[in-house]
Amino acid sequence: MALGAFLGLATWIAIGSLGLFALRHLWPAYAALEPVKGYTFAMLLARLAVACVACVAAGAVAVRPAGSAGAGAAGTLLLTISLPVHLVQVWADYPAWYHVAYLVLLVPVTGLSGLLASSFFVFRH
Repeated sequence: MALGAFLGLATWIAIGSLGLFALRHLWPAYAALEPVKGYTFAMLLARLAVACVACVAAGAVAVRPAGSAGAGAAGTLLLTISLPVHLVQVWADYPAWYHVAYLVLLVPVTGLSGLLASSFFVFRH
């Protein structure tokens, strides 16, 4: 289960970084506001979409070595790491609704993605 959680975390970081890189390079207004975190509502939704895609990928990867429990563990690990960052370090940088939406999606989206991935694909251990 730990292997699944850490592989899910690595996948989440890679996909999330790629998604934010894409926002930065494909959306000039986003790139202009990113240094001051002056995001518009649409930009915040785009960031949440990137997080969702990263969670889906993390769940799909985490399920491979550890089954659906690995995906749940990956989501829990993501929440454990993200919670202090959002509540302490970046709370003032984003609206409260954004923090709630982001933190609430981590475990269920990652876990359900792993569950769906395990039901659609036959994994051999």
